[in-house]
Amino acid sequence: MKKPKSKNKTAPWHTFPQNIKEWTDEDHALGWLVRGLRFSPRSSSQPHLNVFPFPAFYVPSMERFFKWFGVEISEKENQDAANRLYYLALLSVRNLLAACEARPDLYRPIAKHQLYWPSMTGWGADVEKTNKELMDSLNLGETAPLNTARHGRKSFSILENTATGIACKLWGAVEFYRRDALDEMEVLGGDPVCSLIMPCWPGFGDARKLGLSDEQIKKLWTLQPLTRLNFLEWWNLGEPIFIQLYGKDFENHKDFSGYWNGDAYKEYVPGKPGQKCLVQNARALIRRDIKKQIKQAFRSIAPKSSRGEKQARGSK
Repeated sequence: MKKPKSKNKTAPWHTFPQNIKEWTDEDHALGWLVRGLRFSPRSSSQPHLNVFPFPAFYVPSMERFFKWFGVEISEKENQDAANRLYYLALLSVRNLLAACEARPDLYRPIAKHQLYWPSMTGWGADVEKTNKELMDSLNLGETAPLNTARHGRKSFSILENTATGIACKLWGAVEFYRRDALDEMEVLGGDPVCSLIMPCWPGFGDARKLGLSDEQIKKLWTLQPLTRLNFLEWWNLGEPIFIQLYGKDFENHKDFSGYWNGDAYKEYVPGKPGQKCLVQNARALIRRDIKKQIKQAFRSIAPKSSRGEKQARGSK
């Protein structure tokens, strides 16, 4: 005779233990994901819920679940978590592609602001062709906040140029707090944003932690999106963040070792043929040139000039 199964035993597929005190870290992370997925959209019957843009609530909530994945995989070497993250991404992208094919009109308003789009990748030529057709269909990057290689235009590279990579990082920080300030004024109204700048609860971050003064923070309220006309304004706000991230002696950071190892700031040693040493003011010159390169990189990552900007430049 078979022993009867316990009625109190939790099935292995049960989502959460009934007693919240028994929840694991994964349960709590999954709870945030569910909250994000089920968060109610904007409601005309409850306007008091529409204070902040909708994604500012559900994106940070869902992101907590993926941060749990990150810890499990990178720190705990959890193979099961790695497998599940793979299938979660696979299913998400597969269904996103199907939705884009069925209703591209719903995704074009999102895609036109993006530099990247979730898609499949592989060694086959068909994959590259399919992805290109998808980007064209969705008008990917049509109004992206940074320069793109749309229609064969030359774009920037963050892998081949250290200064460009730093400029992109600084742009992201300034743009985050710029949008945060505008969200607090309810100016953006939930407009789609470039996915490089993930939504967050308005007022959640503190720009002072990145080295911005109160006077500089005030400038975020009137700062316009990055262009090749106002890139100096962006650099002026990005510079203190750069110092905060790389330190006051930033010239000694490993990212700038090439400045010290090259010959640009060296001279021959008198009386010692073939030997070189740093010029007397090498440190000051290196600091100057590092900042100069990053400042110029802000211009290179800015979107290509529009007709209006060209006219404005011509009138000066």
